Amino acid sequence: MNIEIDTISYNDRRYGKPWIALVDFTSNAKGDFAWGQWVGDVGGEGLLILDAQPGDVIARGQKDTRKPRNSAPSWFIVEAAGTLRECSKVDAYKHARAVTK
Repeated sequence: MNIEIDTISYNDRRYGKPWIALVDFTSNAKGDFAWGQWVGDVGGEGLLILDAQPGDVIARGQKDTRKPRNSAPSWFIVEAAGTLRECSKVDAYKHARAVTK
């Protein structure tokens, strides 16, 4: 299924472009990221696009160049209806490991 998330405009001198990725924890506890796409103009509104299936783990974020500690991604699990359930990185890891067993 195609996941599409609208993004808001941002200060491109402070923030990087928004990003989204499918995360695979099977061979790496930190997660291997398969990057999705962002469609938009730098600093303007846009659209994050990613192909995912129910049960997949997704991360999304945006780099804050002035305060890198604010750049931590948000973690989600794709639900059966295509909705995203927000969770912590630990919960995302546990979910992914449970699915692969």
